[in-house]
Amino acid sequence: MVTPRKNACAVIVTVEAGPDAMPDLEAHARYGLTRFPEFSGFISAALHKSADGSRLVQYVCWRTEAEYLACVNDPQWDEVPSTGRFMQLIESGEARMDVRVYEVVASVP
Repeated sequence: MVTPRKNACAVIVTVEAGPDAMPDLEAHARYGLTRFPEFSGFISAALHKSADGSRLVQYVCWRTEAEYLACVNDPQWDEVPSTGRFMQLIESGEARMDVRVYEVVASVP
């Protein structure tokens, strides 16, 4: 049964890269899954890798966009070594990232 969902937003991050960059990107995304629950408003998260290994898709559900933004703007992320490597891959063009925030309008358990 599909039910309406109020008070939730989903952040979907898609990262595309070649095989040399993917292990570092995946390690950082996996690390994020361990940190997100520390932040207020976190509901759930999942990380997916495409069958060909060229793309990661991370789905994170938050109560509000403001709580998501508080998480990603937390200065502690700058202290994490994988954050630096992740950003280096994005800035160099070795990886491409797309981040979108969605309103959750319906869900199933």
